[in-house]
Amino acid sequence: MIIREVNENKKQFISLLLLADEQENMIDRYLEKGTMYVLEDGNVKAECVVTDEDNGILEIKNIAVDPQNQGQGYGKALIDFLASKYADEYSILQVGTGDSPLTIPFYEKCGFIRSHKISNFFIDNYNHPIYEGGVQLIDMVYLQRCL
Repeated sequence: MIIREVNENKKQFISLLLLADEQENMIDRYLEKGTMYVLEDGNVKAECVVTDEDNGILEIKNIAVDPQNQGQGYGKALIDFLASKYADEYSILQVGTGDSPLTIPFYEKCGFIRSHKISNFFIDNYNHPIYEGGVQLIDMVYLQRCL
């Protein structure tokens, strides 16, 4: 398993990016300013994009594992990679996500705790309702992990 940085043609991974953020114009807001990594294990299994949010905060803007490879530790491996790589540069790793029964437990298992939320984020910023695990996403929930 290797994790490598992607500096060019990040949109070649759009199918993975859209798994985590299903509206392409929202991805366009952070993709070029962010640092992208892909995890390969034979072929590409997962990706993530992180951005510098100032004040010692590194934010995961997008993280996704190919559906056929979920539950095999690839998402956690990416988070552990980020925590290790950026520990000397940042004090907090944060992620914003919908209040979903599918994602919140994953992040909590990876050592994140709830920090704050942005009310109505998904209603105000997406052109259609988004559902995950049978729940409509309304608020953006932020979780943080100390590095």
